[in-house]
Amino acid sequence: MIISTVNKDIQSFPPFASLPSELLIEIFSTCSLTGDWHIPLTLSKVCRLWRDLIVSAPCIWQTIVVLESRRTMSSIRTQAELWVARSSPLAFNVVLKLTDFERLLPIMSCFLPNIARWMRCTITYDGRTFETSLSDLTLSSPRRILHHLDILLKTPFEDVAGDDEDDVIFFSCGSATYRHISMRVATTKLPHTEMVNPLLFTSLDISETAFEYSVRSPDLLRFLAHCPNLEHLYFHGLSNDEGTLNAPPPSIALPRLHTLLLDQVCNQRSILSHLHLPALRELHLRHINVDYSLEPYYVSEEGDSDDESHDFSQSPHSDLHTGMGIRKLLSRSHPPLEILDMDLSDMRTKDFRWVFDKLSDLKQFSIVGSDMSDSVVALFMPFVVENGDGERMSVRLPQLSVLKMYSCQQLSGDALVKALSARVHYTDHATPDATLTTVVISSCNDFTAGNAQELSWDLHDRLHVS
Repeated sequence: MIISTVNKDIQSFPPFASLPSELLIEIFSTCSLTGDWHIPLTLSKVCRLWRDLIVSAPCIWQTIVVLESRRTMSSIRTQAELWVARSSPLAFNVVLKLTDFERLLPIMSCFLPNIARWMRCTITYDGRTFETSLSDLTLSSPRRILHHLDILLKTPFEDVAGDDEDDVIFFSCGSATYRHISMRVATTKLPHTEMVNPLLFTSLDISETAFEYSVRSPDLLRFLAHCPNLEHLYFHGLSNDEGTLNAPPPSIALPRLHTLLLDQVCNQRSILSHLHLPALRELHLRHINVDYSLEPYYVSEEGDSDDESHDFSQSPHSDLHTGMGIRKLLSRSHPPLEILDMDLSDMRTKDFRWVFDKLSDLKQFSIVGSDMSDSVVALFMPFVVENGDGERMSVRLPQLSVLKMYSCQQLSGDALVKALSARVHYTDHATPDATLTTVVISSCNDFTAGNAQELSWDLHDRLHVS
């Protein structure tokens, strides 16, 4: 539809001048559905009457057509903000025509802040068209809430059979009262450079699928800067060493984050060292141990020196990076950490000592496949503290109630019996509300049946051995 804007005299269009405003608005609304994203703007330039009608009629702006090809994110954002504002208070629909699927998430970020009014989304890409009714996802829920973002680092639609479900962009979860809107996006890289609006999801899961799509810690941190509302963060890597960084990554604050999981990564030190997580309550580290050398950290820090205990480790390089990363995280954030879960993720003895001295709120400690020695086990024992009034007894991890140890083959059963018996002798009487209530010892070869019997005299039914 081509309309000349040279003659601004309304008298040059006699038929339109005599039409009622309601009919003109209906005509303009139909024109806005033709596929050219700028139609409402073009029509508004014909004359003042048309402009006044178009600007004052929200229904004309309800369909937002975004043609992504050769447009900057600034242009797309300006269009989104204008159409969303002028369609208010009505609902709006988005028609997105993509030539580059990598830009999906940045473009979506222009509309997500107004998720409550977003009714339908139609996306076309490479001959595919997929539609989602956001109102159907939330059913009759009185509130529509952004919840989870699932990012798969892969080539979109690489499965020719179509089994990868890359066309399922939106999905729902939650209760009947509060339905949550979640998104799943396939992309080869985290689009931090093109993000123009914050992503207000409360949960984020990032998964690498191939080494060629591995995320370097600076890129991950820059992307996280666009996710200020995160409460849960899960990062699944492929143990790819990112090498030595040329410059320090940015430090990112996630003030609401209370659960962090790092799985199968080698850049744990850089990630943990540059996150400010003052509300963190759960830290889960999984499959981080590696038995090969890792590149040194970009800067030497206090604590990088060799472990004075010289205890055996199958993964000395990853132990160093894990321990130093946790140290920096605790020093920066002082979080009220309650759960520390280390599955095939280890630290040096000196790091265990430093970390245990800082975690005054920790309630649950679980460790799997650790090379921790008797020196670490001894840290659970009470110790004497000297102060101005004399001496007193104390324990590290004073709130610890759950201790789980699986497949820890370097510690001795005698050391466990000695440390845990001494601990409960003290805490059962001195701090009965903060003593061990559950102890699980499983597949620790040097913890014998005799050790289990001896420890059960003090722990009774609190001890679980397998």
